[in-house]
Amino acid sequence: MAQAHTQRATAGRGGVLGDGAAIPAGLSGVSSASAPTGERVTVICRMPSGLVLDLYDGQDLALRATSAVPVMGPPVPKASVRLRGARQDPRFHARDNRLLGLGGRTEVDRAFWEAWLAQNPGFGPLKAGLVFAQAREDDALAELAERAPHRTGLEGLEPDSLPGITPLNAGADG
Repeated sequence: MAQAHTQRATAGRGGVLGDGAAIPAGLSGVSSASAPTGERVTVICRMPSGLVLDLYDGQDLALRATSAVPVMGPPVPKASVRLRGARQDPRFHARDNRLLGLGGRTEVDRAFWEAWLAQNPGFGPLKAGLVFAQAREDDALAELAERAPHRTGLEGLEPDSLPGITPLNAGADG
């Protein structure tokens, strides 16, 4: 499935990043036959399952919006990057399922990231600090540690502190 998505996203338009994510050729001078050589940024995603960032051709979207005939199919992204989520953080343990302070790390081509930011300035998770980037991985991890005590609203409930809920056998006579 990922291979088909990558082939669709890069068909004559761009290259492919190491994680299977596609970048457009026009953003960093990368042809579909060569690997990206541009700078990269470390993107942290605090959402549990990660996120897919799609970059669309602005002219194509404008044509679709002003078309006299409705275009029923979804727009095709010219590039996509799949961000790892908090569950892919090395410190995450499925048994505990604790997500507070965790974030998935993904290396992304700087040109893609800047173009995506320009296209999505009001994106909710970006404004809420659930997705952010730094030029160096150490800086990104430091920012993640700084944001760690702040809840995202996507953490699971704490089973021991649910109001009005008592365990089934708490009052049973043994």
